[in-house]
Amino acid sequence: MLLFKRILAFGKDETPSDRRLGLRYCISPRFPLKAVLNLVRRDDEGHLLPSSDGQGRDWSGRLINISRSGARIQLPRAICVQPGDRCRLKLDLEGHPLELPGCIAHVIERRDSVVYGLVLDTVEADGRAAYDQFIELIALGATLKPSRPAQPHNEHYLIEQYEGEPGAGARLDIWRRTDDRDVAAFEFWLRDYRVRGLAGRSMLEYLPASEADSACPMPPEQSAEVHRLFHWVVPNLQTAVAADVREFLRNYAA
Repeated sequence: MLLFKRILAFGKDETPSDRRLGLRYCISPRFPLKAVLNLVRRDDEGHLLPSSDGQGRDWSGRLINISRSGARIQLPRAICVQPGDRCRLKLDLEGHPLELPGCIAHVIERRDSVVYGLVLDTVEADGRAAYDQFIELIALGATLKPSRPAQPHNEHYLIEQYEGEPGAGARLDIWRRTDDRDVAAFEFWLRDYRVRGLAGRSMLEYLPASEADSACPMPPEQSAEVHRLFHWVVPNLQTAVAADVREFLRNYAA
């Protein structure tokens, strides 16, 4: 199931897999993602436990990070598996499911949990577009870092800037009031689109990234998808983005 029908479309020569094959992206606990690992357990002696349908059992966990080729997930200690065991990583982003087959690469035991490193199989053509979009929206939030500290914009405002990885098309401009340094406005560049917000105004503005195209309003369906992208990117902003900026954006991303 595609996350977006009108935005985040990739051509043959532009896919997240081409740019980010080995890069892993952190998943914030605030990101509204449900992660389940399906696998066949082993007993204390290492033997696979039989199941009536040949399928494994679903175990809910916390996805720590993900890439085009692998992932890490934290699960309870009650599970017994070995490197090389087959598994299926089941993801659900607010009603948008994605299932990825793979195998256990390594196991890291912690005091109260276990972290499994997964090697994911190559995504089949039918699911590639949805997976490309998923990796893209994860990367847009996870890679944003300060690129310019707060500097005077005029006598009333300071402006600071955050940018994502090169070529990702993610940039966040923040305007702060000079008197108290509170956040007054933002403009979030998300690939081909911009989202603008002002303190004290509940409505957001959705614009194409190109200033030349801004005179033509976007169709409501496209604006709705840009808002959904914004809604998902903001909860995955990492601590490199100032805490008050993350809180300010969360008020608009609901």
